[in-house]
Amino acid sequence: MRELAIEIGIRVLLFGVFVFTEFLDPFQRVIQPEEIWLYKNPLVQSDNIPTRLMFAISFLTPLAVIFVVKIIRRTDKTEIKEAFLVAFSGLGFTTFYLAGKLHCFTEIGRGKSWRLCAAILPLYCAMMIALSRMCDYKHHWQDAFVGGIIGLIFAYICYRQHYPPLGNTACHKSYVSLLDQNSVKKEERPTADNATGLPLEGITEGPV
Repeated sequence: MRELAIEIGIRVLLFGVFVFTEFLDPFQRVIQPEEIWLYKNPLVQSDNIPTRLMFAISFLTPLAVIFVVKIIRRTDKTEIKEAFLVAFSGLGFTTFYLAGKLHCFTEIGRGKSWRLCAAILPLYCAMMIALSRMCDYKHHWQDAFVGGIIGLIFAYICYRQHYPPLGNTACHKSYVSLLDQNSVKKEERPTADNATGLPLEGITEGPV
C-alpha cells in the first residue's frame, strides 16, 4: 500500500510539473526572412478536435479500456491498481496494452486480423488527432511526426515497466500478477511435500 501511495504521489507531482510548464511564457523564436512562408497559414477559429477533448481522450481512454477488459475477462485487482498508475500514458500505451491482452504477437493471436485491428485502433485515433492539429494549422507535420515518435517511445517504456514483452506467452498478465502467482506456488509446494510425507510417518521396517 505504501508503494502504491508513493507511485501515485510521483504521478501527481509529474502532472503538477506539466501544468506549471503549460503556464510558462513560451520561447520567442527569431523567424528568418526565408522562413516566413512557413507561417503564412490561415487562422482557424474552431478546431476539428478541441484541446480539452483531446486531453480527455488521451487521459481517459486507457482507464476505460482496462475496465472494459476487466469486465470481459475478470481481471484481478492488482491490474486495476496499475490502471491508475498508467492512466496518463495515452493512446500509445492503450495500443500496447490491447496487443498484450489479445496476444497479437504470440502463437495464440498471430494471424488473426481482428485482434491486430482492435489493438491498432487507439493508435489510429492518435494519428487522426495529430492530423487534425495539422489541418487546423496548429502544428507543422514535423511537430506531429517527432511528437508521435517521442510519445510511442515513452508509452512503450511505461508499458514495459508493468508488463512482459509482447512476444511473451504471459504478456496478458502484469508483473504484479505474475509475482503473486509465483509466491502462491512457492507457498503451496511445502504443503504438498508434507502431504506426501504424512502416510510414511510411523511406518517401520519389519523383519527381513
